[in-house]
Amino acid sequence: MTSMPTIAVEGPRFYSQTDEAQFHSWLESIPSVRSVGGVGTIVEIQFSTRRIRQQDLREILALFHRYKLNKRQLVLFDRKEIPWFRDPKKYWYKEIFGKR
Repeated sequence: MTSMPTIAVEGPRFYSQTDEAQFHSWLESIPSVRSVGGVGTIVEIQFSTRRIRQQDLREILALFHRYKLNKRQLVLFDRKEIPWFRDPKKYWYKEIFGKR
């Protein structure tokens, strides 16, 4: 049995309980996200598959950008069927793939 892909990121700074609830609600609403957990300031996100849907990847990118999370681990979702993800002109490119 293969394990589900999981990434752990240093959690965002929340400015209210509602802000934290919205973060978790948004993350948990993404179909490819299987579970959200963590300890302390670390957020662990378990995905149902490494081949997440393109729309789910867009939502993950938006959430990571809005909450200023380290995008480096999102390289896990790089695959040839999603060429826009590796576009060096996109705002996330350097944060995920490094310099051009």
